[in-house]
Amino acid sequence: MRLLTNSRYGTRMLLDIAVHGREGPVLMRDVAERLGVSQKYLEKIARQLKEAGYLKAQRGPNGGHTLARDVESFTVGDVVRVLEGGTDIVGCGRDEEGCTHAQGCLTRMLWKEAGIAMFQRLDRFNFAELVAYSDQGVRFGDFCKTIEDEHCKCAAHY
Repeated sequence: MRLLTNSRYGTRMLLDIAVHGREGPVLMRDVAERLGVSQKYLEKIARQLKEAGYLKAQRGPNGGHTLARDVESFTVGDVVRVLEGGTDIVGCGRDEEGCTHAQGCLTRMLWKEAGIAMFQRLDRFNFAELVAYSDQGVRFGDFCKTIEDEHCKCAAHY
């Protein structure tokens, strides 16, 4: 299972705006440059996040994007729910009409439970925590050595 690119870039974009927007609005072209992503693509994601109340835009000479909420008040899971369109990791989890096998499918329950477990984990990280890690200069290997080691073991099998 892979999250949409929107979720990964949207999370990174919000973190970038949280870190660089402490003194005022952040220009999307600067975010795009720092993240190495197309500005147009980030603006598409930003529209979704504005509609959901996570971002706000200010026009004019001192304009740009700022967070619409305090970093303590939302989690990575909250953002991923918006950008993924819910918590279901497979299409049949949303509704029975979308799957002709829903009534007798025993694995549907597994996919529903896997989605719940994933979002429970993502909900453990609020953006204040990510900003603090960023301020400390924490990188992937510093933060989660166990996960990095496991990732390397898994990658060796491919």
